[in-house]
Amino acid sequence: MPTVWTACRSGRVTGGVVYCWMLAVVLNLVTAIPAVAQANNRLELLRRQHAKLRNDHLVVLNRIKSFCVERRLADGIRAVDAAIQSTSGTVSTTATLPETVTPELSPDLPAAERQWQSQLRTQRRRHAQDLFLLSRRVLKAGHTSYAYNLVRQTAACDPDSRTARRLLGFVRHGNRWVTPFASRQLRRRFVWHETFGWLPAAHVERYEMGQRYFKRRWVSADRESELRRDFRNAWEVRTDHYLVKTNHSLEEGVALARNLETFYGFLHSSFAGFFSTPDQIEKLFAGTSGVTGGRSQKPARPHVVHFYRDRDEYRRTLRPRISQIDITNGLYMQDDRIVYFFHDKPPDRDFPRATLFHEATHQLLYESQSKSRPIARDANFWIVEGIACYMESFLPGETGFRIGEPRYVRFHWARHRVLEEKYYIPLKTFASMGLRKFQTDPNIARNYSQASGLCHFLLHHDGGRYRDAVIQHLLQIYTPNRRISIASLETLTGVTTTELDRQYQRYLADQQAGLSPPRARTPRQ
Repeated sequence: MPTVWTACRSGRVTGGVVYCWMLAVVLNLVTAIPAVAQANNRLELLRRQHAKLRNDHLVVLNRIKSFCVERRLADGIRAVDAAIQSTSGTVSTTATLPETVTPELSPDLPAAERQWQSQLRTQRRRHAQDLFLLSRRVLKAGHTSYAYNLVRQTAACDPDSRTARRLLGFVRHGNRWVTPFASRQLRRRFVWHETFGWLPAAHVERYEMGQRYFKRRWVSADRESELRRDFRNAWEVRTDHYLVKTNHSLEEGVALARNLETFYGFLHSSFAGFFSTPDQIEKLFAGTSGVTGGRSQKPARPHVVHFYRDRDEYRRTLRPRISQIDITNGLYMQDDRIVYFFHDKPPDRDFPRATLFHEATHQLLYESQSKSRPIARDANFWIVEGIACYMESFLPGETGFRIGEPRYVRFHWARHRVLEEKYYIPLKTFASMGLRKFQTDPNIARNYSQASGLCHFLLHHDGGRYRDAVIQHLLQIYTPNRRISIASLETLTGVTTTELDRQYQRYLADQQAGLSPPRARTPRQ
């Protein structure tokens, strides 16, 4: 392609060469479309098999519930109802997994209690096995995201499934499921404290009494806070995949690191096809890779985050490098591979970590490789920012996480641009914009809205039909190769850009119609 373009510019390409090139492109499209159609047919078959497994499971669960209702076993009714809810909705794929291994049933249980608990446990394990077998077939058919979704459902149904736990990055440590990093820390006699992070077990009591260990001596919490105001003495919070440095507070640093780890786990399992090759993923599912899913057994260089105590210090620190630092709320620097942001009142109180997850997305995608490289310099820049804007909607909580809330500010304005302002750049034109053209466009705010909305559509439409195509598109963009052209979404989805444009606008209209009631207050973009 570059050779043909250069030749055309210089006027030295004959009509025959251009004709052959155009014919090759047409033939590629013609052969690609039937292959995608066959993949879509296989996907529909797999979805029907999944629905049948779910329905069969619900039949058995309702049978167990009837047993509990007849005998007025309140605990049993609640437990089965929770299992039914998990099976019927999306809770199973977003809920936090229990850390403790499920204990054996007590021999002292009354007969009726023991019966419903044994039946429920057996059925859930049987269903988990069926889900994992289906995930293998789904993976073989090339639907990696769907396969990992089934793995998460497997673990939710049977939290002690060693296979599912391994794929999701856990190892067993005694009677607990932990990450490889946590297992190493526990062997070193460190413990995780929800407020203070990883501490030597012998330090916990003194920390809870208000003392702090600073440069090999004990000082008061107030004294430590004073000493660490200088960022050179910042607190360092180390977790599985992150090193958070902050001069705001240890507590806030720990909270940030915990949120980042939750986000890391979500992104690496939901976008597994980006971070691992098909061969690596197949070995993980087969249990022959020797590592857990997305988590190396060997300590790796952590992703680094700098969190400043206020906006002023953030600006002072970065202004020598970024002249327009005053208009930013946070950024990721590719040259030093560090995310920078600061403590401030969030623009959207319902999504307080939006900036953090935006920049963390840039960091995780770029640092998937060790070499420095240009990203979307000449085209496709919209999806680099669009996917980061989409990830701003990630909401971690005590019991799990949510993502893609249609009322989030980015998606609100995506609908507003199309449905109210009638502003939309056709996808083919939108994709032709590289970094500079996108960032200097006078309609940059509208374009960010469109990029956000398009990513929501491509990841969620029709149960995530285009999700793996998006992941492959991102992988090619983040792995530039002069010898291989980046495939368009038209090629990867088997759907023309004109049809994708139409589907997107219909998606937004349907989404808007389903929002009742709207948010009381939507922040400015």
